[in-house]
Amino acid sequence: MEDRRDPKDLLLDAAGEIFAEKGLEEATVREICGKAGLNVAAVNYYFRDKKALYIEAVKLAHCTGGQTPQFEAPAGTPPEEVLEAFIRQMMGMMLDDVRPTWHLELMMREMARPTEACVELVRSFIGPMFETLKQIIRPLLPSEISPLDLNLHAFSIVAQCLLYRYHRPVGRILVGEDGYTTLMDLDRLTRHITDFSLAALHGASRPSRATSASPSVSHQETKP
Repeated sequence: MEDRRDPKDLLLDAAGEIFAEKGLEEATVREICGKAGLNVAAVNYYFRDKKALYIEAVKLAHCTGGQTPQFEAPAGTPPEEVLEAFIRQMMGMMLDDVRPTWHLELMMREMARPTEACVELVRSFIGPMFETLKQIIRPLLPSEISPLDLNLHAFSIVAQCLLYRYHRPVGRILVGEDGYTTLMDLDRLTRHITDFSLAALHGASRPSRATSASPSVSHQETKP
């Protein structure tokens, strides 16, 4: 049966599978167009060149539908509830099992060997979302918190969410298939990550060992 999808979508799906398997350099335009059932000129027509197609495939693999999700909360919403809503939205993307397997495979390859696609992804999606998260948690932290510690708190929240997308094979080995399947519940994980993060944020008034510790430890030379 003929696939009547938009040629751009056909190219992205075909390219994504091949890029995930072979990487940007080894994949060929001819192979991609052949898999998509399109003329070899289609890549240049729709994406300009193979590199631009690769960048779009990486963006599609990371962002639902290839579009940057927007996050807004009604004015006056308590920051704790805003944080929970943000985490819920992020976890909804992390737990999306409908997406093709090449999405995860391509992202793992890109994270291991970053290209210009990673820079573009940070510029257009990861960076803005990270700044949004910092704005959300800023009111929950002491007024004197340093930019370094603000970044550390935001990184910790993001890391908790990413775990459930990029470390699934390890999780299944650690707690078993049944145990891991039980964990993969949007409501449960949203509550857990929110509660865990809020506990850390509320405890941030205590001096940080990372910032209060001496940057280096001197070792006395032992003489024979």
